[in-house]
Amino acid sequence: MKLAPIGLAVLGVALAAAATLGWRHGRRAADDRVTIRLSHWQLEGTVREGLQAVARRYEELHPRVKVEILVVPDTIYRQWMRTQLVGGTAPDLIEYTMWWGRIEELAPRYFTPITRYVTEPNPYNRGTPLAGVPWRDTFLDGMNGVDGYNTLMRDYYAPTIAMFTMRLFYNRTLLREITGRDEPPQTWREFLALADQVRAFARREHRVVSTIGNSWDNARWLAEPVTHGMGSHFSPQLDHDHTLSLSYWEVALGWQRGEWSFRTPELANGLAVFRELGNASQPGFVQMKRDVAMLDFLRGHALILCAGSWDASSLRREAPFEVGAFRLPLPGAEDPVYGPQTLGPLSDGSVQTSTPFYLNKASAHPDVALDFLRFLTSVEGNQIFVNISQWLPAIRGVKPTDFSRRFMPFYDGYNWGAATSYFSGTGTEMNMFFLQEMHRLFGPAGSVAAFQDEFDRRGREYSNRDLRAHLRDSRVAFNSDDVSATARLWITPGSDRLPATPALLEAKYYQTARVMDPPGASAPTSPPQSP
Repeated sequence: MKLAPIGLAVLGVALAAAATLGWRHGRRAADDRVTIRLSHWQLEGTVREGLQAVARRYEELHPRVKVEILVVPDTIYRQWMRTQLVGGTAPDLIEYTMWWGRIEELAPRYFTPITRYVTEPNPYNRGTPLAGVPWRDTFLDGMNGVDGYNTLMRDYYAPTIAMFTMRLFYNRTLLREITGRDEPPQTWREFLALADQVRAFARREHRVVSTIGNSWDNARWLAEPVTHGMGSHFSPQLDHDHTLSLSYWEVALGWQRGEWSFRTPELANGLAVFRELGNASQPGFVQMKRDVAMLDFLRGHALILCAGSWDASSLRREAPFEVGAFRLPLPGAEDPVYGPQTLGPLSDGSVQTSTPFYLNKASAHPDVALDFLRFLTSVEGNQIFVNISQWLPAIRGVKPTDFSRRFMPFYDGYNWGAATSYFSGTGTEMNMFFLQEMHRLFGPAGSVAAFQDEFDRRGREYSNRDLRAHLRDSRVAFNSDDVSATARLWITPGSDRLPATPALLEAKYYQTARVMDPPGASAPTSPPQSP
């Protein structure tokens, strides 16, 4: 049976009306749900899937809430985030890390501190061993890591969801082809011998193979354990506060006072070890990004890749060969060259949790966003995330998977620099200067002396920038305490002293200012000398 043209027209109008009503009904139903958005830059598939799984479980518990997750590549994330924050269109929850710098500027302007909530129990831990435990104390690091607690603002800002360690990943198949065995080197001298074997193999087989697949980013991850480990014998001399670790203040002021430099014997040894690692990498790696290093490793052009445990699941998924992992074997006390100035084996130290999510001050639904953070960092939420992402947990009582367990921190050793490192110890500017100038270490024309000379010549300029920025941020921070501190003096009968924390911050400020600009003298311009 054929419909008349008029009938077709009526049917079309009816279908269009039905579709419109259906769309409006669906849109109205969707609008009835509270929507919160979360942004991050973790492109690893397992991590995206893990966060999505937590969001879907939260929606099951709260049917009137929708959690949207935005994934933005890390190469543009900071610019994207700042644009969104300035424009008032940023998500409710935003991943950020203090390693990107200027968090003291961003935090008070755009993010809501969560200090008032961290002493309350996490309601999603009811029925678990963490029931009734303050939210802060459910974290493996007490939420005191640099990504969760801002020491300058003295505020908790962001709960974290994972813990990481640095490892050397290696191609078992290629190692067996080169050496006849599939177990990695256990000592520094064995590592150097392996590098020689790889060079000989590449020449003999006419293949492009380097010992380490490296890049500008990966080199930073190598530099940190090297400067920590090789400097551990010297680090106690800077531990003026006797905390068995080095603070930013101790490293930065030590540099300004001339208590250390890269001519200090232990740190010079660290540069020499770092140079050996760079020379075992593919030529020109300092101009490359981490994606190049990853591709070289996956294509069999590099035997080893230095990366964090965050990359482990991606490597297992993408590599066409069996991937192993081991810790960088730094020189020990038995080493014939570095032994006398080496404290001993390097531990991973007191590993801090990371991957923090900050609460946007402009969030339309801050209570819901905060509630989602509680679930994300509960025993149930973190276990869901860990099971799928294959990352190490951040929450006490959450069990790592069989795969991620192999990346648990190693504690049987020394670590006197977990809080900071020598190449970034004075701040963002010094960190960037180190990375920009590290090329002077490598290649036939490179040397430790060339690197030291450049740091002696220009290092103080960058250290001064860091410290003056820190003084500026500190002044803003403790000035904001004046009203509350004065109020406490009036409210507390018989009190004639500032609260301890603001007083300590102000004392540190003036201590630093005196070192930077001694009374009656111009700012120092000569490079720091070795002790």
